[in-house]
Amino acid sequence: MNKQIPKGLVFSTEDPVRRKRAIILSVILVIVQISLIWPVYPLFASPTPLIFGFPLSVVWVIAMLLTGAISVFIFFLKDKDPEC
Repeated sequence: MNKQIPKGLVFSTEDPVRRKRAIILSVILVIVQISLIWPVYPLFASPTPLIFGFPLSVVWVIAMLLTGAISVFIFFLKDKDPEC
């Protein structure tokens, strides 16, 4: 019962390459989330210009959604656990 409780950001691996990838993914996802709220989103919240018939605000949300999804997919492809 004398287990040390880790402090800070904890990852499930000791491998430095996997840890680095997880940190990079975390940073990308935080940037995507910040770009969808104030102070970044109001820069793109206008109804004009239209891009493929959609307002810029909708295109911005779709672009950030795709950025996050592609980032997680790339992380999934590159992160191979040798124990599995």
